[in-house]
Amino acid sequence: MAACLAAALLAGCGVDQAKWTSPRSTVPAGSGLGGTTSGAPAPVGEVFAWENLRRVDPCGLMDDAALTPLGKPAESRLRDYSQCSNYMKDTQGKELNLTLSIGESTPVKPEGGKTVGGLPLAQSELDDHTACFVTAVTDDVANRGITVQSGASDPGDLCTPARKLLESAVDRVKRDAPKLDLAKNTLVDEDPCTLFSSTVLSTVVGDAPRQRASGLHTCVWNGDGVAFTLGFRLGTKPDDLADVAKTTPVNLGNGVTAQQKLENTSGVRCRVEWSHVSLPGDGERGEVVSLDFSRYDSKSGEDACDKTQVVAKALIPRLPKS
Repeated sequence: MAACLAAALLAGCGVDQAKWTSPRSTVPAGSGLGGTTSGAPAPVGEVFAWENLRRVDPCGLMDDAALTPLGKPAESRLRDYSQCSNYMKDTQGKELNLTLSIGESTPVKPEGGKTVGGLPLAQSELDDHTACFVTAVTDDVANRGITVQSGASDPGDLCTPARKLLESAVDRVKRDAPKLDLAKNTLVDEDPCTLFSSTVLSTVVGDAPRQRASGLHTCVWNGDGVAFTLGFRLGTKPDDLADVAKTTPVNLGNGVTAQQKLENTSGVRCRVEWSHVSLPGDGERGEVVSLDFSRYDSKSGEDACDKTQVVAKALIPRLPKS
């Protein structure tokens, strides 16, 4: 477990051990679950529903008001829709690296009776005390929620600042969650698990595939020896990475040209990606659509990229228009 958590921290992303999808249960945090009135905040349970958390700005939860009590903040970096990092100094001038993720699963179950902001608290720490992971569980079925990862080169009490930031974030989400500033036709509100019909999915993973959400913006389907993933992320536009990534442009129609890469090792994998829309004020990054098909053992006569393109073409009309 310690090695897994350490790898996740170094990668700057949440630890995702998402379960196969099952009926969701949004955890009611504390009180205030009465009906809404005009102009009043939404009930707490509704606030932490996935569809509402998708739009929350993680860097807005790591502003100076939240970080200054912990030391001297640096500039927060929006790494993805639901993830932000700040590599700051603590109150003693020592290294303190903080990453806040929304919607990630945690492999650690909440400790009995322990809460943060009225939500169940799951906490784990590396054996060498150089990293701590704390999660306010908002969905007790998938064991996912809002996670803060704290890390430093030197061992120390890293759980205390992580819990303080997490408590501040949970309180802010309940009161007045900051929202991401994105284009009108943003993908951020889309649930990738709902965008394909069973007919379309059967072309890549067969009938009755197992489905799971990975975070708030990725969905994975598994069939017999195959896996298919649809994800939305913030990142460098695939066209700008074509030379380095050694991808090939493909015309998908509807004005979309994607970058495609086929890999043949022991199995076969095809990835098709394109930039749906640019980030406001950012000429390099965009909202990237990524489709990934993998078969663990190559199948004679199968064109993995042709299959992926068919699904991509079915997806494009369902995405938000400008």
